Amino acid sequence: MANGKNKQTTQPNAQTQPVYAGNGEVRSGIPAPGFSDRVKHREVIAALKKNKRAAGIFGFILVPLPLIGFIIYSLVTDKMELGKAAMIGGIVSVVLLIFAIFSAAKNRAKNTYEATVVNKQSHLTYRHRNNSESSEMITEYTTTVRTTGGKTKKIVEQEGSQIWAYNYLQIGDKFRFHPQFAFPYELYDKSKAPYLACVSCGTHNPVEADRCKKCGVPLLK
Repeated sequence: MANGKNKQTTQPNAQTQPVYAGNGEVRSGIPAPGFSDRVKHREVIAALKKNKRAAGIFGFILVPLPLIGFIIYSLVTDKMELGKAAMIGGIVSVVLLIFAIFSAAKNRAKNTYEATVVNKQSHLTYRHRNNSESSEMITEYTTTVRTTGGKTKKIVEQEGSQIWAYNYLQIGDKFRFHPQFAFPYELYDKSKAPYLACVSCGTHNPVEADRCKKCGVPLLK
């Protein structure tokens, strides 16, 4: 006969272990090595759905703006014929729409994978400036990883963009790539992590934290 008490089971990924800082102080709340099962947490899933809806609404508003803007410019200034303004604005809006569809399809095509960092390199390269034939010298960062399936991948990031993999992952680190998250990299051993990034908003949180300090979504622990 049931005793009426609810039994609580602790998942291995939720266990913690004492981790010592350089001064010997115990850092509590550090998760034991392992990948988190919070990727399926109801609050995490709800946050991802909310982000997708917000992105869809933003895209719906953004795409027609060039068309509207050119038409208003034509009506207000009389410096461009209405038909020409509508044509140019329509072309720009279509380009934005195609870009949005392509980006969404590209993101959906990415798959989750597990890998180990085997090398990191940075070097100077040239990048063309927007709408110009001139170029500028920038630093390119390459993080080479080997997946559990034996494939070699190169994560290439450039100066001026978000340098996530190169700054967060170290040689020898085992990690999991989550393409659906705002910050896609999850370390297997989080005691080595400089921070835990929120999967919903990307905010950097202390490794000891359990929830994001900005939006309150559970962290991958």
